[in-house]
Amino acid sequence: MSQAFQLAHAFTARWEGGLSDHPADPGGLTNYGISLRWARELAAQARQECCLSLRDCAACPPEHRRDCGWPGLDIDMDGDVDADDIRACTRAQAARLFRQHFWDKLACARLPLPLAVTLYDGAVNMGAPRAVRQLQRAMNMTGEAELEEYSPISEDGRMGPGTQTLAKALADSGLDYFAARQSLRLRETFYRDLAARRPSMQAFLQGWRNRTRALGRYLAELQREEA
Repeated sequence: MSQAFQLAHAFTARWEGGLSDHPADPGGLTNYGISLRWARELAAQARQECCLSLRDCAACPPEHRRDCGWPGLDIDMDGDVDADDIRACTRAQAARLFRQHFWDKLACARLPLPLAVTLYDGAVNMGAPRAVRQLQRAMNMTGEAELEEYSPISEDGRMGPGTQTLAKALADSGLDYFAARQSLRLRETFYRDLAARRPSMQAFLQGWRNRTRALGRYLAELQREEA
């Protein structure tokens, strides 16, 4: 487990608690941040990929099983993904799923540490595309205001080479922590707007804001350690 991921997940794990089933949470039953809705979405994607490859799970050869997303979701190994799998999920299994589907898929390891930590926690909490767009917007804002030579990147929610290049340019200019904090400001604005649009989400607003502010303090700790 890489040190960068350990630092990122150390913060996120504090805020992804044990078993919960809040009636206002659209994710449904959740354990260590793994929601039933998300697990079923991942399971459906894994099944679809197998169908597109004309594979049959019952006859799937071992060389294909290593890359299949299904076994890691059927935690109780009873042949389906349901509430029992969420209840059976451990902290270690949740961390592995988060690393696979957020940290690795978003290539967080290629980003400067503060941007990687911010993106990872945002992706876990509100979904990868939105977290990436917020980070891209924050990087554009920072680059436009602070860099002498700057080309804007697309705020498309995709972690492409342009985003990575701008992230490196910001880090080289000592602006990576500043951009990360800009992203947190955008994140808090999103939460306030979401709660205003959907009153049922008001129950989570204070917790979201507390998490965002705590992440700002965590970034400050990391920055002091790097100095």
